[in-house]
Amino acid sequence: MKKVIAFVVGSFLVANLGMTVAHAAANEVRVAFFLEWATPNQEDKVKKAFDEALGIPVKWTNFATGGEMTEAMLSGDIDISYSQGLTPFVNAVNAKAPIKLVDIAVIYGMGGTTCVAAKGIDKGNAASKLDGQKVAVPLGTMADYVFKETMRVVGADISSMQVVDMNPEDGSAAFVNGDVAMACLFGGKSIKAAKEKGASLLTVKEAQDAGIAGIDITSVTNKFLKENPGMVKTFVEVTHDANARFNAGKSDMNVIAKDAAMDLASTKNQMDGFEFPNAATMKSKYLNKGGILMTYLSVMGNMFATSENPALSDYSKVVDTSYLP
Repeated sequence: MKKVIAFVVGSFLVANLGMTVAHAAANEVRVAFFLEWATPNQEDKVKKAFDEALGIPVKWTNFATGGEMTEAMLSGDIDISYSQGLTPFVNAVNAKAPIKLVDIAVIYGMGGTTCVAAKGIDKGNAASKLDGQKVAVPLGTMADYVFKETMRVVGADISSMQVVDMNPEDGSAAFVNGDVAMACLFGGKSIKAAKEKGASLLTVKEAQDAGIAGIDITSVTNKFLKENPGMVKTFVEVTHDANARFNAGKSDMNVIAKDAAMDLASTKNQMDGFEFPNAATMKSKYLNKGGILMTYLSVMGNMFATSENPALSDYSKVVDTSYLP
């Protein structure tokens, strides 16, 4: 649905970005991100535009899953999680984690997150072929959501399978080695490696027709939001400026590919399946009352709710759109 890098500081000419330098209360901003998950703002990450706009160093740390991002936020090691999956965010707020959703990072089809099955297993026979088999799934992530929804579409009984919790890199390796019959994954390299030994159970179009889609978001700890609201706003503004540059075809794809630890062709192919909506679209289509993302929050919240961590009655309480440009 993705691994560590850090940066340092500089001073920024505000006119270049058309935004105000944040008045920093913190000494640095600690941001979580994924490798193998190429996004336009990685160009600004490499070129230190974030450091310059914020006026302090920005430390970027890569994680294997969105759940690990949450754990780092709760332990006080991360302030902002960029492109955290909607599923781990929902799991976190169901568990009363003190974090909020402030922005949509990327919207993507199942080319970016998918379930790859071994040769001989397809959507027509998956219900019987996966019965009793081991399958690798990074639980509590968007790949877990895709797994559940894909099994619904093909009519397979999850309770009949041996579900093994593995991050995408390990799940891909286990699949390639023949240790699992299917692996549900995100990340360019992990999916590419798995597809050399199998194929996605559903095509991107089939998943789209079935209503399966992915949304990654930007989440921030309540503490950081309270203490550094201007810095959060600036972080979101720089990201949206990068998105606008990408949507206009002006991104430096070589820089993005290198920072994502992917080759140029794979990066372009991955980002071709990504959508980076502007703030107006987010507010009118996704984050408004009854909008797509707000509906997803409720659906996923109930899908992953437990007796210990029940779904929230109102997910708008954990969403704050005031930081959007």
